[in-house]
Amino acid sequence: MLLPLVPIIGALTALTLANSHPFTLRVAHQQRGILTLSFDPTKSAGNSLEVLTTTPAGIRPGWLHSRGKHLYSVSRTFFPDNSSTSAGIFAFEKQAGGRLRLLDTAVSHGDGGVFVDVSPNGKTLATANMYVSQVHCVVALLLTSNPLSDGSTAAVFPLTSPGSIGDPSHIFQYNLTRPGPGLGTSQIRSNPHAAMFDPSGDILAVPDKGADRLYLYQVHSSQNVEMIRNMTLLPGTGPRHLLFSERSPRKTLMFVVAELDNTINVFSLDHPRKSTDLKKTLKVTHLQSLSTLSDSTVRTEPTGNKTAAEIALSHDERFLYVTNRNPAEIDNIDTLAIYSANLDSNRPLKFMGLNSTYGKIPRHFSLSPDSNSKFAAIAHQTSNNLFVLERDSRTGFFTRVVGNLSFGQQDLTTRVGPVAVIWE
Repeated sequence: MLLPLVPIIGALTALTLANSHPFTLRVAHQQRGILTLSFDPTKSAGNSLEVLTTTPAGIRPGWLHSRGKHLYSVSRTFFPDNSSTSAGIFAFEKQAGGRLRLLDTAVSHGDGGVFVDVSPNGKTLATANMYVSQVHCVVALLLTSNPLSDGSTAAVFPLTSPGSIGDPSHIFQYNLTRPGPGLGTSQIRSNPHAAMFDPSGDILAVPDKGADRLYLYQVHSSQNVEMIRNMTLLPGTGPRHLLFSERSPRKTLMFVVAELDNTINVFSLDHPRKSTDLKKTLKVTHLQSLSTLSDSTVRTEPTGNKTAAEIALSHDERFLYVTNRNPAEIDNIDTLAIYSANLDSNRPLKFMGLNSTYGKIPRHFSLSPDSNSKFAAIAHQTSNNLFVLERDSRTGFFTRVVGNLSFGQQDLTTRVGPVAVIWE
């Protein structure tokens, strides 16, 4: 079920909340930097979003992670200058009025920075870097049948104090032995697209979209991280992003969104908390695989014609969401897949339907931090805008547009617009 489009601006009435107040949003905009926005739900959709500050954060900022009084981001490449192809990591202190004060920077030790996360105890930072050079990969594929050292990495850094990034303790490099079935350049190199800690901080997960693999590491400390699982997924899966839900001290669910075959995959991770040897004690069970496009288990061919992107779980854990992207040049508006969730079941998810995102290429979205997850902010990479939708916490669907802000002209190159948005 695809909900019909509604008028974007004008006819929408102001939303009134019992304890309404402006929210703060941060947007990673590839051309403009990190934007701090105010969102006032009592105003009309066309006036509810306002840019407060703009902060430089390297070439094409691509991810944001908020932790208390600090904000971390990663840029795509050319850090610290054009002589380097590495991405950059940035640590900021949050200040009044939405301002950000730069505290520290670090080289990410890989090109194509796309993700940064901080461990629950705040002592370890991890980042994922997609690749070094597409040209390098193509040439390597033509010239050799040996494993391709294409520079795709995940790196681990100690945080000596909040906002202070130490030298990397680990740089994990991923090599592709042969191309995958994904069309074009989607699987001619390893492509680690995330590096996320589980709620216990014991496990770091890295999905490799190019190699159809999922790597699990045990985090003993910021200085001691070791691989404990190298999971091979079906060819053409393209695992991209993930999230966790801790069900008990011994059990955590892991949800992996696959970009190329447009599926959401659910795994159970069973292990004793603070085990000294998860290689022996961790049990991984695949529970479920569902399409992000329809009420089915059918995988799409990895053509890149449709590509799933981001994933989020409502605060009450009753609904899970995944964004779907059509090709940038296609006029069809993109969608959010909506699932009801019963996380204590052996089949936790049920597909409910599709909701319009009201824009093109929703690379990232996030739900508001209130107990009802009342709003979703959606960053559209190609239509170069931000939409905020109101959510019905009973049905899980989004009922209307309550915020709409354009950052400029549409961009089919996908190298200009917003690629991440988070709530403070």
